[in-house]
Amino acid sequence: MLPPGLRCFLAVAQAGSMREAAQRLRLAQSAISRRIQQLEEELGVQLLERGARGVGLTPAGEILLHHGREATHLTERLRADLDALRGVRRGHVVLRLVESFAASGLAAGLAAFRAAYPAVTLDIAVVGSEAILAALHDRTCHLGIAFNPSADPEVEVLASAAEPFAVMLAPNHKLADAPSLTLADLAGMPLVAPSHLGSSRGLFDTACRAARVPIRPVLETNSPHVAAAFVADGKGVAVMVPRVLALHLELGKVRAVPLADPLLNGGRIALLARRGRRLPAAAEALSASLARVLEQAP
Repeated sequence: MLPPGLRCFLAVAQAGSMREAAQRLRLAQSAISRRIQQLEEELGVQLLERGARGVGLTPAGEILLHHGREATHLTERLRADLDALRGVRRGHVVLRLVESFAASGLAAGLAAFRAAYPAVTLDIAVVGSEAILAALHDRTCHLGIAFNPSADPEVEVLASAAEPFAVMLAPNHKLADAPSLTLADLAGMPLVAPSHLGSSRGLFDTACRAARVPIRPVLETNSPHVAAAFVADGKGVAVMVPRVLALHLELGKVRAVPLADPLLNGGRIALLARRGRRLPAAAEALSASLARVLEQAP
């Protein structure tokens, strides 16, 4: 229901390039450029700075981006309210989440939701916690699931669950049967740590400094498959949240030993939404389904 020119402008502003926006909208770049030029003529202002490295927003473009996002939100609500009036359950929900919940928890939440809302389409992507907060601020996603999100007055925590770290080892590792381990027990061992791309690495580094344990990872990765392969081959151990390697734990390829550390046991995973934003009915339903998964977490 948004005017074609505004829709194209918002896609370019979010993507940062005409080419990527064209792919998302499935339109020719020339058509997008033409519609934005027409919009600029109608408004009497320049909206984009066009250059060899892409496009940027002018001050007028920044203003239109803010109001365009508000218009998109209102359009979503209008569609949702009209669908509810007709008894139709459809819509589109955008979810951004961290790797750990994508690996364990998301499937259960989606199963219940899809059973009740089979006509709703979903856009789900794995990103870091800071990117999730930014997307909630920008209204480019309805819901987020983040690890240890920083306090933000514009973001509301809808549900949360404990997300402690553990030591991941091969089943035949000499420490695999230990009731618990400390960071000091891992000193000198080949160790896999979360990469700096993820939100859990900051907490890991803080815990190592607090414990005064000089741990220097031999491998840093944001890939659970890389970490699992390293650990399962007996090459070393990994410190991460067990949820990330849930499948490998179920298959018996790795084992999780609790980590006795107050900081690393204090992590939480949280379901988030922008405070004050009235979500479409489909997004509210997905939120309820995901919240139940978190509330049932051990």
